[in-house]
Amino acid sequence: MQPLTRPRIVAAGLRVLEREGVTGLSMRKLAGELGKAPAAVYKHVSDKRELMSLLFDEVSRRIELPDPGDDPRTAIVEAAQSAHRVLEEHGWIATEMLDGPLLGATSMRLSEFILDALIRAGLTDAQAARLHIAIWDYLVGHLVAARAGAPGLLPRPTASADGTEDYPTVRRVAPLMAGMTDQERFAAGLRVLLDGAFAEVSAPREAEAAVGEREAPGGREARGTQGELGTQDVPG
Repeated sequence: MQPLTRPRIVAAGLRVLEREGVTGLSMRKLAGELGKAPAAVYKHVSDKRELMSLLFDEVSRRIELPDPGDDPRTAIVEAAQSAHRVLEEHGWIATEMLDGPLLGATSMRLSEFILDALIRAGLTDAQAARLHIAIWDYLVGHLVAARAGAPGLLPRPTASADGTEDYPTVRRVAPLMAGMTDQERFAAGLRVLLDGAFAEVSAPREAEAAVGEREAPGGREARGTQGELGTQDVPG
């Protein structure tokens, strides 16, 4: 008889979860799947919440992280898209995360990747922390909305009951939104989120560079002054 180990427990838990859903998963059913007494399972996993974290950790192994490369923004988009695909296949994850964090050693891979990429891109630790939270909130929110059958809360252009309001802009733009796949909507929103954050970081740099150029010897202001002096009459 095989000894009871955490990997065996996780594998059995995933089988029960995928077969019967979150509500059908219990420590007693897990023990039955393993052919063990519940007390034997509790020696390895304290409760269902810890079990769910272990299951999330196992699923997180399937998230593919790209080579960071020289473009952190693109790397973050690719990593988040991979996470979206994997978590979407296991719809129970997003719903369970609303009740509290499902965290484990493996699931930290994505957070480490995103935070490192953001800081390499020039964000401070505080800025990276805020954006990391925003990315996770967006990811989980998008998955929950899709699971609830309301992906993106797409508007449906219909005239008002009395016919006085036609909403022409919504009517024109709505088909463009409706024509996007779930993955396309997720990626588009993520890029908007990152573009805003990266623009906020680059603006002070550009301002500092402009000031430095003006103040540097031979800079624009200095060259302008020299030009002006060159036009003045020099005493002979």
